Amino acid sequence: MAILANLKMKNPEQIPQFMRQFLNKKLRVGFSGGADSSALLLLLLRWGFVPDRLEAVHFDHGLRGEASRSDAIWCREFCTKLKVGFTLVELDLQAELQRGGSVEDIARNARLEWYVKHDDSSPIVLAHHRGDCREDLLLKLARGGNASALSALREQRSLRKLTILRPLLDWQKEELEAFLLDCNINDWRLDESNKDILYHRNFLRNVLLKQWAEYHPAVISGLERSRQALQLDADFIEQCAAERLQELGPVVPLETQAEFWRQLHPALLVRVLRSYLAALEDKDYFLLNRQMLSNFQSALQLVPSPEKRCIELGQGRYFILQNDRLSLKYSTVDNLPETLEWQWQKADSIQWGDWQLHAVLSDPSAEDNIKSDAGGRFYFDADSVPEKLYISPRRGGEKMSVWGSSGMRRVKHLLSAVADKENIPILHDAAGNIYLLGAWRRSQLAPITADCRRILCVEFFRKGE
Repeated sequence: MAILANLKMKNPEQIPQFMRQFLNKKLRVGFSGGADSSALLLLLLRWGFVPDRLEAVHFDHGLRGEASRSDAIWCREFCTKLKVGFTLVELDLQAELQRGGSVEDIARNARLEWYVKHDDSSPIVLAHHRGDCREDLLLKLARGGNASALSALREQRSLRKLTILRPLLDWQKEELEAFLLDCNINDWRLDESNKDILYHRNFLRNVLLKQWAEYHPAVISGLERSRQALQLDADFIEQCAAERLQELGPVVPLETQAEFWRQLHPALLVRVLRSYLAALEDKDYFLLNRQMLSNFQSALQLVPSPEKRCIELGQGRYFILQNDRLSLKYSTVDNLPETLEWQWQKADSIQWGDWQLHAVLSDPSAEDNIKSDAGGRFYFDADSVPEKLYISPRRGGEKMSVWGSSGMRRVKHLLSAVADKENIPILHDAAGNIYLLGAWRRSQLAPITADCRRILCVEFFRKGE
């Protein structure tokens, strides 16, 4: 009843202040047919947005069969009554789902990719409300997010050159449903999958938050105040980070002093580095993962030296640290790391240009299914492999012992039938003994014997293959 009372105080005619600047623009509205997005369409019309400047975009993810098709029909009819443009987008998620991952994340990314691919400069309006903010806060908290992540649902933000608008963040879901009923609409679409508590978000919404609020009624308002406080903190830190980035100049340079980064507070470092990389690549956001940040922070602790050190960022990017200066490089045919050190027992994966290496240790008793090296997987006696291996490009003149044959063979001859042979990486030890020639040939070094206690499987593959 308290929520209904609040609805009477909230004026549906009152347009959020930040939305006024978009009144004369075309808007794309994410429209599922549920209560939230149905209310959003009606509120946009109440606020003065004209129907022929609105495009409702409905995504059929192909996951619910006939129910999905019924949703699309209802949404089209609803938009026809409102004289609002309607676009049906049919997504095929099967390939991504087979690779594994969260269905929610895969669907969200697919929707974003469609908006990016079909961008016509129209802002995108989404129906996130206060309940979504609470759920998002708790989900990001469980993943170890910082203040920016915990308050990521903002009224207005840029993402991959798109303008995202969320005008309902001040509304509760119950208020939106009451508004629809007040408009004589009670047949909005219900997605039965929203009841499945196997999904993390559904468990939070349908179980955890409900039980928590029953035990401690103030939890809902408390979470909202926490989110607002976190957003203020995040806004301030992000502003400070933007000011520090400006110290590098009006055009961010590829080369910077390591000392600039060392002086940054950790809360600023992650944000300045993310913005720095985004600016260099002309993006509004750069996904900086924990491993990238950890590699960068570790490099800043190294004693200055004229020796070149490579700091792998992943995705074809790396820094060269030399004489306490950091130079950002990109792995291309003509610009690959000279040599990468790989302590495979400490870091099980490493990247060299487009190539990815992955180390897996196992007990011999679990490897009875191993027949031979194949498919980019090679097996060694782990205790016979040095702790440090190195990845280098071909320089000419290399020789290696080849599995199954005697004597040394010239690498040039071994690669005679291989395309792109000039860009094949070599895995070797400090003495130059070659263990692997890309994903094609292995040496006789560290063979598996009856006395082997640990097996090292090295997966050597090229991204996208």
